[in-house]
Amino acid sequence: MEIRDDLHMEKHIFGSIFVLANKLQVVLDRELAKFDMTTKQWLMTAVIEEFFDSPPTLKEVSRVMGSSHQNVKQIALKLEKKGYLALEKDNNDKRVIRLRLTEKSYSFWSQREPDSDLFLRELFRDIKDEELVRMYRGIYKLSSKIEETE
Repeated sequence: MEIRDDLHMEKHIFGSIFVLANKLQVVLDRELAKFDMTTKQWLMTAVIEEFFDSPPTLKEVSRVMGSSHQNVKQIALKLEKKGYLALEKDNNDKRVIRLRLTEKSYSFWSQREPDSDLFLRELFRDIKDEELVRMYRGIYKLSSKIEETE
């Protein structure tokens, strides 16, 4: 394959990532609206659950989400108001705010898990196992490269 072809594919992949992210957000926002939840709120709860063993700080969640401290705090305050998240001062440094998912959050998401699994299975239904593995590895490498540039 020529360098020109590679560059064309790289540009296509780069743009497609943004288009897919926007389309996924529209689909998820529409689905989550019936529960008074947004994609960003879902993402925050998922990040806290999957990436941390103990309640993370706002700064830590901001870094993983790739969002500003201020945006993450606004999302956290909305989740707190709905009862899905508790904002707690750190025991060692009272200036630091930690985010803890509540029982309401765990209960809510566990009830949604069968539907979420079905959605993902349907989304990836036509992708072969080898394609899935390649996609996973490619996204992992791309994520690592982006982290290097930060």
